[in-house]
Amino acid sequence: MCARLTLTTTGHELADLFGLADDQIASVQKRYNIAPMQWIPVVRVRDGQRELVNLRWGLIPSWVRDPKPTGLVNARSETVAEKPSFREPFRHRRCLVPADGFYEWKPVGRKKQPYYFRKAHGGLMALAGLWDRWQGPEGVLETVTVLTVPANELIQPLHDRMPAILTPDQFAVWLDPHEHRIDRLLPLLNSYSAEQMECWPVHPRVNSATIDEPGLNQPLDGRASQSHGQPTLFDSL
Repeated sequence: MCARLTLTTTGHELADLFGLADDQIASVQKRYNIAPMQWIPVVRVRDGQRELVNLRWGLIPSWVRDPKPTGLVNARSETVAEKPSFREPFRHRRCLVPADGFYEWKPVGRKKQPYYFRKAHGGLMALAGLWDRWQGPEGVLETVTVLTVPANELIQPLHDRMPAILTPDQFAVWLDPHEHRIDRLLPLLNSYSAEQMECWPVHPRVNSATIDEPGLNQPLDGRASQSHGQPTLFDSL
């Protein structure tokens, strides 16, 4: 499951990676602990142009009458083309979720120790997402879910799933609302290489979804980062 993200890279880097106009990224704020049911920036195509919009994290299918409060936070890539909740968004309403990292947790006794995962040396990532539009009692609500794939070797000690991370050369196909071929879309959803990622333990304050402040994604007690193939940090906590 992928249920906490960070987006601390804003400004021109965001515009350059996703091909956005500068005026679209002016209101993007740095986020250190994005949680489900919160509003997050999403890149999608509308009228042939890429746009950055804020959607609520936790997809509510358009046909649902009584949705779960949190919506559907994640969608498994293996079944996304078949499940009723995701089938139509997968065909027609795909998007990218900008992030520069995400958290996972390791059980330690009765507590859980959070770890922060990101690209090696940092940088923006584009998570594969789906969005939908639901007509609720208070009006239209647009929501998003993050697709997941089997975890790579770096993440496996903590969780068996990870977000599907797309590369820039895949953006155009994934965002194209006229592309419906499953044989072209599903192959884009692969596990990101463990050799290209790093992680470290962070302070348990990140466990609270109400806390979003600088420093949450910094190494706990100055611990060095871990990449795939290095001595594991997971056994030391």
